[in-house]
Amino acid sequence: METEKRLMSVINAVKVLNSTRDLPEVLHQLIKEVLNVIGGANAAVLFLYESRSNTLYAQSAIGFDMEQLRHVRLAPGEGMSGKTFVSQKGNIFSSLDHTVEGMKNLTGNSEHYYARSLGEMAYPVSAICVPIMSAEDKCLGVLTVDIFEKDRQFDQSDLQLLETFAGQASIAVENARLFSQNKRTKLVHEELSKVSLAKGGLSDITKALAGLIQEKVVVFNERTDVLAVSDKDAAEKGEALKIEAGPLLKYAISRKSTSTNEALLNGDPYLTYFLPIQADGLVLGLLAIIVEKETVFDPLDQFAIEQAITIFAMEMNRRDRFLAEDFHYSGAVLEQLIHAPYNELSSDALTRLNFPEHDRHHYAVVHLYVRDPLLPFQEVGEKKKQLMRVIYREMESFPFKTLVYERNMEVTFMFTVSSSSSEQSVFDTLEPLFTSIIHYGGQECELKSLAGFGQVVDKLQNVHLSYQDAKRCVQYLQTGEGSRALMTYRQLGPYRLFLKMERGELQDYADEVLGRVAAHDRKHETELLKTLKVYVESNQNMAASAKKLYVHVNTIKYRLHSIYQLLQTDKLDGRELFELQLGLHILEYLNTK
Repeated sequence: METEKRLMSVINAVKVLNSTRDLPEVLHQLIKEVLNVIGGANAAVLFLYESRSNTLYAQSAIGFDMEQLRHVRLAPGEGMSGKTFVSQKGNIFSSLDHTVEGMKNLTGNSEHYYARSLGEMAYPVSAICVPIMSAEDKCLGVLTVDIFEKDRQFDQSDLQLLETFAGQASIAVENARLFSQNKRTKLVHEELSKVSLAKGGLSDITKALAGLIQEKVVVFNERTDVLAVSDKDAAEKGEALKIEAGPLLKYAISRKSTSTNEALLNGDPYLTYFLPIQADGLVLGLLAIIVEKETVFDPLDQFAIEQAITIFAMEMNRRDRFLAEDFHYSGAVLEQLIHAPYNELSSDALTRLNFPEHDRHHYAVVHLYVRDPLLPFQEVGEKKKQLMRVIYREMESFPFKTLVYERNMEVTFMFTVSSSSSEQSVFDTLEPLFTSIIHYGGQECELKSLAGFGQVVDKLQNVHLSYQDAKRCVQYLQTGEGSRALMTYRQLGPYRLFLKMERGELQDYADEVLGRVAAHDRKHETELLKTLKVYVESNQNMAASAKKLYVHVNTIKYRLHSIYQLLQTDKLDGRELFELQLGLHILEYLNTK
């Protein structure tokens, strides 16, 4: 009779497998059959293994409050079920001592929720645990049956019967997972195809991927600026990531391969997967997936991520291409503006660009020159393309409306500014932008650049004047004046005049005015020219000059006496002073080469 009952339970279990694909329902019915056929059994729980968290979780149970038990997460080796998962062999815990021993390494969290699921902390007097094995000999989970009454213990026949049910559970789990994988694969294709075809932008792609893998997703550009986030929490973690692991973000972009990082984000430990977004060998940005520690992606997650990266690259390329096309058109107009004479065609074209001339508008030109890079020609082209992508994006978000004209290794910008803004405030706003661009070009593209800022003009017909100023600044910077990479036309001062003249002619003038003093310095290794320059700049104040040169006032007096003798004069004023100042400026300009 007992044998018949057990046989019927197995038959019923097979019927359940064929009746539905709903895994929770199948497993619950199996557990019911187990408790029906194994005499004296009071409770049963089926744990499934989750690879991403490397834990066992309760999928179905009878005799426990599932609302409490679902909070239990067993590590491999934890408790009776965890030990069975590791050994991959069925175990009989035949006495209360055995079950207490088997459960003594439960974590505080597991023990707390186990006790709440029973209403109190109680140990079974006997228990059986059997592994649920796949066809590939991988442990999918553990089926555990408990007895809480003292007059019954499990035996070997119970173990064998439970192993039969575990085999049925294995079929159910694998069938359900196969069905789920097929369903998820279809969903991945549908969702990613939908956002790709809709061209909804980076935000839609980011949210679609986050929904598929159920994790926080952040997209950065190659400068580690946040472009898109999956939700508000991801946005906060993305900003925290920039603070906690800023250098690592840049390193992850530079290595062009997947990497991981563990960091505290807003006080909590997280693991971040960094995946570069690339197209044609060029890194466009970085995909960051922020997960709890020990999380491992399953094959379908990996498939979704790989597909999404391709779509991210396509979208970012598309945005950059459209942006470049917009600026290329504006460049044709700017080319006309900077090469006088100005005519009405420029005004009409600017109006079509929504860039009309107004009294409340002023205009400033910045000229960027990429210095001769020591790179192969083809590589220079790729690096320049990378730099221009960054420049176009910066200009798109910059508060001043901008035209950009690119030609060879030169890039010219025209900014429209408010007529109420002072020229200095305009320069103060533009300087950090071009400092950043020059730094990025040097560090990331191996392209060293110089930038000159022209005067702010009030009419479009005068834009070419601002352009000429900017070009002269770059010309001066090319002479090697210190390590500067930026200069405004006001900082250029009288040197703008020198740039128009032959160096030989300038040298002749300087020799005529200061040649005797310079010759004396060379012959006697003195510092009369330096002293004269400081003395003139100090409004001919000997005490101030002595302080700047770290010498005694009497030394200044002695040097000035020598200078006066060489110049054949007894005082410095009027035209003579002007010519001396001009000569000193010319020497300073010539010595920057």
